[in-house]
Amino acid sequence: MAQDASVLAGLLARRIKRADMHIATAESCTGGMIASALTDIQGASRWFSQGWVTYSNESKIKQLGVDESIFVPDEGAAGAVSPEVAEAMAIGAAKKSGADLTIAVTGIAGPTGSTESKDVGLVWVGIYLDGKVTTKCAEFGQGDRHSNKEAFTTFALRVALEVWGEHHDQEKAESESTDEEKSVTPTSIPAALNILSEGPQTGDWHGDVAWSEGDEEPKTESSEDPAIPDTDITWDEE
Repeated sequence: MAQDASVLAGLLARRIKRADMHIATAESCTGGMIASALTDIQGASRWFSQGWVTYSNESKIKQLGVDESIFVPDEGAAGAVSPEVAEAMAIGAAKKSGADLTIAVTGIAGPTGSTESKDVGLVWVGIYLDGKVTTKCAEFGQGDRHSNKEAFTTFALRVALEVWGEHHDQEKAESESTDEEKSVTPTSIPAALNILSEGPQTGDWHGDVAWSEGDEEPKTESSEDPAIPDTDITWDEE
C-alpha cells in the first residue's frame, strides 16, 4: 500500500474515533484496497463496520441496492462508472451497515474497459456522511492497472477527509456563531439545523495528478491533527 494511503487512512481513522462513529466501504475498481488501508490500523474493529467488493453490476444491484436501470445500455444510461452509481453505492452501504460514513468507488483501472466517453484512469468516488452524499471524480491517465488502483484508493481517502473537514468544520463554525448570536438574540435559529436538508453535491475533477510523499503517521500523544499530506494537483473544473 502506498505511503500516502496509509497516512490518509490514519488521519481519517483518528477523526472517526474522536467522533465515536463507524465507517463502511463499497468498492469496485479498487478491489478492497480502501478497506485494507483502514483495517491495517490497530483497533479498527471499534470503528470499521464492514466492506463490500461489488465488482460486477449484478453484485452492485443485489448487495447494495443500486438501481438496475442505471446499467441498461440504452442511450442516456449512466453506466457503471458514473456519479449516479458512486452515490447509490455509498447510500446502499450506509443503509446495509448502519455506518455514519461510507466510501464508495467505481472506475476504470485498465488497461482495457475504456469507452468513447470514458477513458482508462477515470474514477468516481461517493462519500456518505450524516445523511448527505458528495460525489467527485478524477482522471489518472498514466500508469498501469495496479498504480491506477493505488491512485484511486488514495484519492478516495483524500475526498473522504475533505468532505469530513467541510462538514464538521462548517458545523463547528456555525455552532460557535450561533452561540455568540444567542447572547444577543436569544430567539436566533442555528443555521446548522439546515445542513442535512441540502441535496447531494457533485463535482467533476479532471487533470494530471501526482501525489507527493505524505507526512509520517500522526503520533497519538499529540492533541493536534496533522495536515493532510501535500499534493501537487491541477484541477480543470468544468
